[in-house]
Amino acid sequence: MKNLAGIKDCDQTIKEELYLAGIEQVPAEAKGEVPYTIEGRIGNWRLRRAWYYWVATVELRTDGLPLNEAVALYTKPNPIDFKKIMGTSIRAGGHGGGISPDGYVSQPVYDEELDKKLIALGYKKEYNKMLDMEYIPINLGEVADLCNSGKLDIQRYVDCYHIDDQIGLNEFAKYVRAYNLTEV
Repeated sequence: MKNLAGIKDCDQTIKEELYLAGIEQVPAEAKGEVPYTIEGRIGNWRLRRAWYYWVATVELRTDGLPLNEAVALYTKPNPIDFKKIMGTSIRAGGHGGGISPDGYVSQPVYDEELDKKLIALGYKKEYNKMLDMEYIPINLGEVADLCNSGKLDIQRYVDCYHIDDQIGLNEFAKYVRAYNLTEV
């Protein structure tokens, strides 16, 4: 994909990329270095153009792809080069290394149920003065490790993707449609 940072007539390229993927175009206000006036929308997913890639996000974490769906998308063979998987161009969590969603990037829903499960595993709440709240200090990698080892059973979601090429954008749109994940 072209670098659209600072390109005033970037909307033409954006329209073409969205059209090729069959993604609805909606008016938008630019956020970042790309001065766009349109972005994409497919179901609960919002797609905005960044420098060399697309950023796909959902507002509510639970509107993202459940982990099993995200892993299926990650491992899907690239339709142009079967030696590659789609996870190399549709990067869960925007992770630069394109790691599997069951590693670092799958987000749990932080709520009382998760807190109870973590406390049962020996984690303790701490008070953060700046946030004026109690929380359990644990990072996503630790949560993933607990889940992958079978010690923690929670639903995880991928609520953000960075999409690096047109094939990835097309396949992301097909995937979201095929699994009826376009319901708003």
